[in-house]
Amino acid sequence: MPHSIDRKTAFTHIWTARGHLIARVLTPNVGQREVAIVTSEIGDAITELQAEGKGRAMVLDLSDVRMLSSMGLGMCVDLKNQADRAKMRPLLFGVSTTLLELLKLMRVDRLYTVVADQSALDRQLA
Repeated sequence: MPHSIDRKTAFTHIWTARGHLIARVLTPNVGQREVAIVTSEIGDAITELQAEGKGRAMVLDLSDVRMLSSMGLGMCVDLKNQADRAKMRPLLFGVSTTLLELLKLMRVDRLYTVVADQSALDRQLA
């Protein structure tokens, strides 16, 4: 039976779909406090799937995020590195225009496949 995850906290909603890990950050502001919690919650799910040899992609969904601090940018890099170690393809989804500009300025967008909308995400995960 395939392993599935479906957990929701005040900071994240993390679930698996068709062998992929979807991690939606629920907090609008990702600062120092949130980074530690979000990184831990998503990192635990990556580790869990990796231990079972599962997980083809890790989707970091920032649909609800409006502000990323410098530590939030570091969180994106850290989660990408964790996904790489678990041999999961890192995808970035739901990024607002403002956040995408910031990610491009800091070149964090180059670490992920940035997916523009749900139909593009569905194609990536097919």
